[in-house]
Amino acid sequence: MSATVTPDSGLLAAVTSTLCMMNLPLYRPDPVSAANAQLVGRDTPLKAAARGLIRGELLQVADHYGIGVKILAALHTELEPPGDGAPFATRLAFKRRYREAADRLLAPIAQHRLALADAQPIGFLAELYPELERFSLPFPAVQELHGAWLRYEEGTRLAVIGHRVHPFYGTYAPTRTSHLELFGTWLSQYTGPRAQAIDVGTGCGVLALMLAKAGFQEVMATDSNPNAVESLRRELLRITDPPPISLVHADLMGEGTQAAELVVFNPPWIRGEVDDLLDQALNFQDGLFERFFSQASQRLQPDGRVVLIFSNVIQLLQPDVPHPILSELERGRFRLVQKLQRKVKPAPGKDGRRRRTREKVEVWELAQV
Repeated sequence: MSATVTPDSGLLAAVTSTLCMMNLPLYRPDPVSAANAQLVGRDTPLKAAARGLIRGELLQVADHYGIGVKILAALHTELEPPGDGAPFATRLAFKRRYREAADRLLAPIAQHRLALADAQPIGFLAELYPELERFSLPFPAVQELHGAWLRYEEGTRLAVIGHRVHPFYGTYAPTRTSHLELFGTWLSQYTGPRAQAIDVGTGCGVLALMLAKAGFQEVMATDSNPNAVESLRRELLRITDPPPISLVHADLMGEGTQAAELVVFNPPWIRGEVDDLLDQALNFQDGLFERFFSQASQRLQPDGRVVLIFSNVIQLLQPDVPHPILSELERGRFRLVQKLQRKVKPAPGKDGRRRRTREKVEVWELAQV
């Protein structure tokens, strides 16, 4: 695979043109009416604003972007966050309570820019809201758009593929690579045929790119998130000699009938609520794995392999939740060929120290019975 290049204006024009032809609506935060919002700014006491959000009041920042950041910090404090040692369900409930209140703080947007002093440009505003001149968005959504824009412009270098990826807004991108490195170890030992592979839930396309780099003649990358499909499509446009990756917008493997020698799936590792497309990359709901294994059993070549990249985090945080892979093995449609594990190197905390962790990333290789 050749090195990536930075797209020029002509390439970006081609991207936009192709997007129009695909007619694939992209996910975006819903605009909010600020007609009934109370204006807040530098003269507003931060605690008073935070308590107003908790009471259900709709507020809009009127002057400086930094004021919105400070109000949300005050909100976080007022809600009394649980400590790191609190049960997972308690921490999850706090996050939902915080987000519900935080979404009542709005940011004004005019001509595709934040209408606030000291705000940085967010290119996604013009891409995602071309038909709107003036509107408002929840402040947390603006923060997410800003962070996503920086990642998209700068890209993230991933050693497992040898170059940077530039994830589009709303697309899952790995923040750590232990699981990718472990899959790379498995892939280096794989001796089966390499005609066709399917990367289910491709996200920003890292696994699909790894499969293509490993010599698969055709890789089908699927995702139910249109932003992920668009993200990988743009990634392929950045590559001078694009690998043989086809893109499919579909739930899991879709309705195709072509069989594959290898089906790869990096599913969510935690069971939880799925409120939007972004949550689908982080949480799974009942039925996801049943649908996946049902489709995999129909699309896999007789001697093919299903490979799932997983973690023991579900057993650490949700010990009462049935293990989705073990549950499938008990059904008898698949058998375990091998399971690789690797300890996760903990990320440093705010104080720079690394906390102990029992988490391990896993690669499960299954074959049909």
